[in-house]
Amino acid sequence: IRNYMEAHREDSGIIYCATRKGVDELYLYLENLGFSVGRYHAGMGTEARRQGQEEFIYDRTKVMIATNAFGMGIDKSNVRYVLHFNMPQSMENYYQEAGRAGRDGAPAECILYYSPQDTVINRYLLESKESYREYTAEELRIIQSRDMERLRKMEGYCTTTKCLRGYILNYFGEQAGENCGNCSNCLE
Repeated sequence: IRNYMEAHREDSGIIYCATRKGVDELYLYLENLGFSVGRYHAGMGTEARRQGQEEFIYDRTKVMIATNAFGMGIDKSNVRYVLHFNMPQSMENYYQEAGRAGRDGAPAECILYYSPQDTVINRYLLESKESYREYTAEELRIIQSRDMERLRKMEGYCTTTKCLRGYILNYFGEQAGENCGNCSNCLE
């Protein structure tokens, strides 16, 4: 991430982390290296989140480091890259988050850094969701089963050697050619 940011110091970007702790640690690390970074997660106060978002929207901060709590309603056109420090919990999340890059039609990059540990972290996060407490045992079983299936599909995306664009399109029920000629797997 540090090397990527050094090569794209003037670009606006978003780095997604799976946990608040991950956001805070990466933020402090990159800030200490002199990068223009902000942070955003649900554990921050309302005013701190609002101010951080505003600093990013108005280009006073180049890079936002955030959990998936950041992004809804953000329509910043000049985001040149989205990096995922951890694997998202689902293709839906990844697609929504990656879609923040290149909204102005100019070239943009989306890079997902993957480690098998990401699956363990996401499984834990899914199993400990607070919003699950309002469901019956049967409803909870169905919801968790669907969440785990989405997580398996996301892991499949991270480990496939086939076209990544094709994987996404197939996931959402569309057909794709064998190679897009643009993703890391097709270019390799």
